[in-house]
Amino acid sequence: MTANPSACPATVTSMAAIRQGIDPVRARVAASQHLTNDQILQAVEAARHAADGPYQPPIARRSGPHPGDVLYWVTCVGGACLLLIEATI
Repeated sequence: MTANPSACPATVTSMAAIRQGIDPVRARVAASQHLTNDQILQAVEAARHAADGPYQPPIARRSGPHPGDVLYWVTCVGGACLLLIEATI
């Protein structure tokens, strides 16, 4: 290691950016903007009014629980029952 700042220009640059208030990590990372459900619905409504043809909803919602949720709860209840049976024997 050396005390000469010209030996490591990346450190000097990042320290200068920190002094200016720029976050060096956020400057390197790029992410897309997250949309809220309300913003998505507004965009769908705007697309519906702009379309010439009949409106078709993009996603049909399924009624009832997801099959994975049912399987999870059945295995949890079954495991609890097996533990109770084992404890009584």
